Amino acid sequence: MIDVIISATDTALLAISVPRFLRTERGFQGQFYCALQKALEERGVLQGDHILEMEYQKSARHGIYQRPDIVLHIPAEEASAEVYENNLAVWALKRHATEDAARDDFDKLDEMFDQLRYPLGIFVNIDSAEHFALSYAGRFPERVRTVAVSIEDGEILPKWGRPGL
Repeated sequence: MIDVIISATDTALLAISVPRFLRTERGFQGQFYCALQKALEERGVLQGDHILEMEYQKSARHGIYQRPDIVLHIPAEEASAEVYENNLAVWALKRHATEDAARDDFDKLDEMFDQLRYPLGIFVNIDSAEHFALSYAGRFPERVRTVAVSIEDGEILPKWGRPGL
């Protein structure tokens, strides 16, 4: 499933070809979310109760209070399950991230891995050539993927990284 989600993410990134959408994090997030939903649907991931949500507010029942940019899961209340079950992936988006900002997002991803057991977290650095994979120093390198996204001559250029590789 992880390879399918990564493939869908790459397809969604390649679908964003208008430079304007890389100028703001919110503009990019909207376009990316729509493209990602389509790519996940085409791959059969969004079947049953699996849903893709933007800025889903985590609360006391989750054990954390952050608002991840995008999550792929079955909401606990829909599945009569614990909040740490049925979580598939979480995306953290940042535009022109510095190394410190990337590390802050990596810490948030680690919290999602630890508390809610997400098996995959993808850090997307928008309008940048730096994916910061080597800056990840957390406990879950096998769950993290990073990608920098830029546009050159009208072509989207995703550059993928993975901690430790």
